[in-house]
Amino acid sequence: MAKSMIRNKLGTKTLTMYVPANNVAAQAFADAVLDGETSVYEGLPAVGSDVVTTARDVNVMIQETATGAKAYLSFIIKATKHEGDVTTALLGKTFNGVIADKVVIIGMRTVTY
Repeated sequence: MAKSMIRNKLGTKTLTMYVPANNVAAQAFADAVLDGETSVYEGLPAVGSDVVTTARDVNVMIQETATGAKAYLSFIIKATKHEGDVTTALLGKTFNGVIADKVVIIGMRTVTY
Protein backbone atom coordinates (compact mmCIF):
# COMPACT_ATOMS: atom_id res chain seq x y z
CA MET A 1 0.00 0.00 0.00
CA ALA A 2 1.24 3.48 -0.85
CA LYS A 3 2.08 5.92 1.91
CA SER A 4 2.29 9.66 1.41
CA MET A 5 3.59 12.48 3.57
CA ILE A 6 1.66 15.77 3.63
CA ARG A 7 3.49 18.93 4.73
CA ASN A 8 0.99 21.59 5.76
CA LYS A 9 2.33 25.13 6.27
CA LEU A 10 0.12 27.34 8.42
CA GLY A 11 1.78 30.73 8.79
CA THR A 12 5.13 30.11 10.46
CA LYS A 13 4.28 26.59 11.59
CA THR A 14 4.68 23.47 9.43
CA LEU A 15 2.85 20.27 10.31
CA THR A 16 3.62 16.83 8.92
CA MET A 17 1.18 13.95 8.60
CA TYR A 18 1.23 10.57 6.90
CA VAL A 19 -1.73 9.06 5.06
CA PRO A 20 -2.13 5.57 3.58
CA ALA A 21 -2.71 6.77 0.02
CA ASN A 22 -0.83 7.56 -3.16
CA ASN A 23 0.15 11.15 -3.93
CA VAL A 24 -2.95 11.84 -6.08
CA ALA A 25 -5.39 10.79 -3.35
CA ALA A 26 -3.32 12.53 -0.66
CA GLN A 27 -3.28 15.77 -2.69
CA ALA A 28 -7.06 15.55 -3.19
CA PHE A 29 -7.49 15.08 0.58
CA ALA A 30 -5.18 18.02 1.34
CA ASP A 31 -6.99 20.32 -1.12
CA ALA A 32 -10.39 19.36 0.27
CA VAL A 33 -9.81 19.72 4.01
CA LEU A 34 -6.53 21.47 4.87
CA ASP A 35 -5.90 25.20 5.13
CA GLY A 36 -2.62 26.86 4.21
CA GLU A 37 0.01 25.64 1.77
CA THR A 38 0.37 21.89 1.30
CA SER A 39 3.02 19.71 -0.28
CA VAL A 40 2.55 15.98 -0.85
CA TYR A 41 5.39 13.47 -1.11
CA GLU A 42 4.84 9.82 -1.99
CA GLY A 43 7.18 7.26 -0.49
CA LEU A 44 9.14 5.06 -2.84
CA PRO A 45 8.61 1.32 -2.53
CA ALA A 46 11.35 -0.44 -0.64
CA VAL A 47 13.72 -2.29 -2.91
CA GLY A 48 15.06 -5.39 -1.27
CA SER A 49 18.12 -7.41 -1.97
CA ASP A 50 18.34 -11.10 -2.73
CA VAL A 51 21.53 -11.28 -0.67
CA VAL A 52 20.97 -13.17 2.57
CA THR A 53 22.51 -11.45 5.58
CA THR A 54 23.34 -13.23 8.80
CA ALA A 55 23.80 -11.53 12.16
CA ARG A 56 23.54 -12.31 15.87
CA ASP A 57 20.69 -11.18 18.12
CA VAL A 58 22.13 -10.62 21.61
CA ASN A 59 20.44 -10.15 25.01
CA VAL A 60 22.72 -9.02 27.81
CA MET A 61 22.44 -8.14 31.49
CA ILE A 62 25.02 -5.74 32.87
CA GLN A 63 25.58 -5.22 36.57
CA GLU A 64 27.40 -2.63 38.65
CA THR A 65 29.06 -4.52 41.51
CA ALA A 66 29.23 -1.53 43.89
CA THR A 67 25.48 -0.84 43.89
CA GLY A 68 24.04 -4.08 42.53
CA ALA A 69 22.16 -2.10 39.88
CA LYS A 70 21.31 -3.98 36.69
CA ALA A 71 20.37 -3.05 33.14
CA TYR A 72 19.25 -5.23 30.28
CA LEU A 73 20.32 -4.59 26.68
CA SER A 74 19.28 -6.10 23.36
CA PHE A 75 21.11 -5.48 20.10
CA ILE A 76 22.20 -6.98 16.78
CA ILE A 77 25.89 -7.61 16.07
CA LYS A 78 27.90 -8.90 13.13
CA ALA A 79 27.82 -12.65 12.60
CA THR A 80 31.60 -12.79 13.02
CA LYS A 81 31.48 -11.49 16.62
CA HIS A 82 31.28 -13.80 19.64
CA GLU A 83 30.65 -13.66 23.41
CA GLY A 84 34.16 -12.44 24.21
CA ASP A 85 33.83 -9.55 21.77
CA VAL A 86 30.55 -8.45 23.38
CA THR A 87 31.94 -8.69 26.91
CA THR A 88 35.07 -6.75 26.00
CA ALA A 89 33.06 -4.04 24.27
CA LEU A 90 30.69 -3.53 27.23
CA LEU A 91 32.98 -3.77 30.27
CA GLY A 92 33.50 -0.42 31.95
CA LYS A 93 30.88 1.39 29.87
CA THR A 94 27.81 3.08 31.39
CA PHE A 95 24.31 2.27 30.14
CA ASN A 96 21.16 3.68 31.74
CA GLY A 97 23.26 4.87 34.69
CA VAL A 98 24.74 1.41 35.31
CA ILE A 99 28.48 0.86 34.98
CA ALA A 100 29.09 -2.53 33.38
CA ASP A 101 31.41 -4.23 35.87
CA LYS A 102 29.84 -7.63 35.17
CA VAL A 103 28.41 -8.74 31.82
CA VAL A 104 26.11 -11.75 31.55
CA ILE A 105 25.01 -12.87 28.10
CA ILE A 106 21.46 -14.11 28.52
CA GLY A 107 21.00 -15.16 24.94
CA MET A 108 22.73 -15.05 21.57
CA ARG A 109 21.16 -16.50 18.47
CA THR A 110 21.95 -16.33 14.79
CA VAL A 111 19.36 -14.55 12.69
CA THR A 112 19.03 -14.38 8.93
CA TYR A 113 17.30 -11.58 7.09
